[in-house]
Amino acid sequence: MPVDEGLDSVYDRAGFGASVPRGSRPALVVVDLTRGFTEPGFPSGADLTAEVTATAALVAEARRQDIPVIYTAISYTPAEADGDAVAWLRKAPGMRALREGSDAVALDPRLEQRESDHLILKKGASAFHGTSLAALLTSLGTDTVVVCGATTSGCVRATAVDAVQSGFNTLVVREACGDRAAGPHDAALFDLQAKYADVVGLDDALAYLSEQDRRTLGQPALADLGDVPATSRWVTSGSVRLHVLDYGPSDGVPVLVLPGITSPAVTMDFVARELTDLVRPLVLDVRGRGLSDDAPDYDLASYAADVEAVVDGLGLRDPILFGHSMGARIAARAATSRPYRGTVLADPPLSGPGRAPYPTTLDAFLGQLAQARRGTDADEVALSWPRWPRREQELRARWLSSCSRSAIAATHAGFESEDFFDDWPKVPAPTYFLYGGASPVVTADGAAEAAERNPSAELVEIPGAGHMIFWDEPEAALGALREALRKLL
Repeated sequence: MPVDEGLDSVYDRAGFGASVPRGSRPALVVVDLTRGFTEPGFPSGADLTAEVTATAALVAEARRQDIPVIYTAISYTPAEADGDAVAWLRKAPGMRALREGSDAVALDPRLEQRESDHLILKKGASAFHGTSLAALLTSLGTDTVVVCGATTSGCVRATAVDAVQSGFNTLVVREACGDRAAGPHDAALFDLQAKYADVVGLDDALAYLSEQDRRTLGQPALADLGDVPATSRWVTSGSVRLHVLDYGPSDGVPVLVLPGITSPAVTMDFVARELTDLVRPLVLDVRGRGLSDDAPDYDLASYAADVEAVVDGLGLRDPILFGHSMGARIAARAATSRPYRGTVLADPPLSGPGRAPYPTTLDAFLGQLAQARRGTDADEVALSWPRWPRREQELRARWLSSCSRSAIAATHAGFESEDFFDDWPKVPAPTYFLYGGASPVVTADGAAEAAERNPSAELVEIPGAGHMIFWDEPEAALGALREALRKLL
């Protein structure tokens, strides 16, 4: 765009053009890239091939990072399109072609729309005006809106302005916005950059979206390992490097400890150190958590393969598998593929196809992850987990940011798509099933089904404990675990 140095100085003097903060919970809003705007054969259209291609790249990256994708479309009923009730259509009668159900309002076929995507239908320029978009973004926990689409001078500009007015940091992606003419396009981007949004290049936007799964660990977290009476060991599962905390003693019966969905190995320290007089606890940083590598897959088959890799790589003879929550599901799957001395499953998610959903939503998990990545403390963690011991709240605050967003999202999806009861009846004896008496994950009905589907299992209720049984009722839960392990020795 041509630079007017005099104009720039006027805007600088007015205090315009500051940078927009970039938050950790973005959403991608794709404005009106329907055929009526992206194809020149429609009255309101133009050839937006380049802009659609750029948008497809943004959508693909958003998918990889599990960032919400929200499409918008203008759509008029026959009464609106043919009548005089919509003032905008008096000014722009060519828009009357955007009739509901017509080809003109269909998403450009070069863009993929999935069932998990959101669609906002609108009657005006702004995607916020008269719609639920602001409420949707708020419910998703969004702090930053990345805007692209058409047309730059119309619906993109109006949407970006309203995004700011609705309280969201806003980025507009230059190459992914199109218009019918260069002049209005350039003027709109200039004005947006000056007053409302950061107008960014495609590469910058893609880098920002990709950074949403950047795992971090601060020095205080790494220093926590100095207080842990364990030795770090490493094994490789395929191309994934896995970290294990080995508590010894080396001649003890090995117990491979598999933590939950957002629990790095160090967060199970308070459990492991209470077992060393009985067994040799080894706590795995499950792939995508703690010090272990990210991975391309986070399904039960991949997790179970990691268990085998750890057992073989560390030469563990006749080990016991003990898992909590996600780790319990992993232990169940692993136990169906090769013999172990025994298994202890603590409050495994019983959700799956055709069953009630997992009670903690993905948004709740990602909200806590966002807190950790921006910097949190034990007091804030206590708001979500008030019953936990203080040290465990502190460890959660320092270590949660080491968890991969993709790992959390894929595992949570697995809670709905992979049925625990496909594996549980095949888990051989001896096996123990510990569950919280007040757990929303293993309800009374769920415990009854677990007992029925695997009659050889011994079920043990931890009275008063929720899903996080060792954190909620440490003495009772540890006592039950120790008793189960004694019976397996």
